[in-house]
Amino acid sequence: MADEVTAADIARLAGVGRAAVSNWRRRHPDFPQPVGGPPNSPMFALAEVEAWLRANGRLDDALAPILAAPARPVHRAADDEVAAAMAALMPPVKRGILLDPACGTGSALVAAARRFGGAIRYAGQDVSPARVQMTGQRLEESSRVASELSEGEPFEHDRLAGHWGQADAVICMPPSKAAWQAEDGAFDHRWEFGPPHQQDVSLAWLQLCFAYVKPSGSATLLMPYAAGVRASGRKIRAELLRAGALQQVVALPEGFGGPGGPWLIWVLQRPEGRPAYTLRLVDLTDTDPADVPRDERGWQRVFADETLTRDVPAIELLDEEVLLVPARHIELPIRDVSDDYEQLRSSLGTASRRLVRELPSFAARPEPVTLPTTTIADLARTGALEFADKQDLQPGDIVIPGGAGRFDAVVVADADSPRERPAGEVIRCDPQQLDPYFVACFLRSESNRRQATGTQGGTFRLDVRRARVPRLPLVEQRRFGDAFRRITAFAEQADAVTSLADDAVRTAVYGLTSGVFAPDTDA
Repeated sequence: MADEVTAADIARLAGVGRAAVSNWRRRHPDFPQPVGGPPNSPMFALAEVEAWLRANGRLDDALAPILAAPARPVHRAADDEVAAAMAALMPPVKRGILLDPACGTGSALVAAARRFGGAIRYAGQDVSPARVQMTGQRLEESSRVASELSEGEPFEHDRLAGHWGQADAVICMPPSKAAWQAEDGAFDHRWEFGPPHQQDVSLAWLQLCFAYVKPSGSATLLMPYAAGVRASGRKIRAELLRAGALQQVVALPEGFGGPGGPWLIWVLQRPEGRPAYTLRLVDLTDTDPADVPRDERGWQRVFADETLTRDVPAIELLDEEVLLVPARHIELPIRDVSDDYEQLRSSLGTASRRLVRELPSFAARPEPVTLPTTTIADLARTGALEFADKQDLQPGDIVIPGGAGRFDAVVVADADSPRERPAGEVIRCDPQQLDPYFVACFLRSESNRRQATGTQGGTFRLDVRRARVPRLPLVEQRRFGDAFRRITAFAEQADAVTSLADDAVRTAVYGLTSGVFAPDTDA
């Protein structure tokens, strides 16, 4: 993940604001596509971004020496969180050597060292000398354990090759890319469970990690969801089960483990005698990420919970697809939702009646009036408003979401207002000259909607500076502002009613499909 950057990182690299990066993405079809992350915070490949910036003249010559120099590696807290969970899940290691063939900035090795201490030796390698150096520093600062760290990678320049078949344990969060070709037969001796398809990079990493493991040794890896379901990996998954090597598959909640998820933890063990041919499946997909265990005791509690864990005979998984999806094999107890549903029906009825009463009523004018207007740009020039810092929202600020398909303008009500809505622009009014609710109301007018500028992909963006609002005395502005407050309050209540309705629908469907409700309805 250290070679991936956010839009904010790109802005800093190019010396521009984040709005400029958003514009580049919209206006340039050749701008690099996201390689991971959620839609509201995509991740981009750093090498692709740098190449695009150079090709389009977006990099100042003064930045060339900086880019040519080794960059300081990016260490992410999300890596530490998932590494702690992985280390706590590992089978015990009392002596010998524990290694990570793609150690990155050391999160996995540091987590393992914190659990197992100095009784064992730690080894790792990475293609980046800077990350290797950071791993050594972190091991020294946190655990003071003996370590063997090198610049290398297991596909072509494996500095840990001397540990093949000798490691007591391997822990690894493999990168999503690798320097190998599926048709290259040079590594056949390590494809113990079959040659991986070119797109199954994670299954290639899994087998390379397992090649280091001695009999009774273990390998614990962070794996993408696709590794357990993609058709091209079916034969390898089947061979893992037939060999009795795969011991556990843990499905993690969305958002736990960083961009590119959902993620799973796979735990393998090289059999020393006859294996048990049983796979422990754990489903934490509905668990709050904060509740994912980071210690052994926490995992034992999870294993004891039949709603989260099931030990499945390998033969039960060896069908045509060999899907390693814990949720498919763990049945939750049926809940009687009758009382919940009746409570939702009652609450929804009360809320709906109140909603109708709260819909504002306005008096119609005898004839529509045309009000004199001015632009937001003109108001900014006269000091009646300013464009404020998106990261420092204050009560009364007007937020215009970036990239919105509709033309929204939301007034921040107080310091505790939610900040989930991504800010494209933020307007701050001088309260002695402008009422923010008045301005927000007219920003959403039909005339401003029609002057929106088109962008690629069929979406639209409001050109805020060209938007027009009426020129009215402050007293008259506040009349419009009060009316807009009533409208937005009604909209919030409508959203609450919609949420109740959604809950009622989900509960009804659950009741019908789980056998709690009969399909007949009361008249």
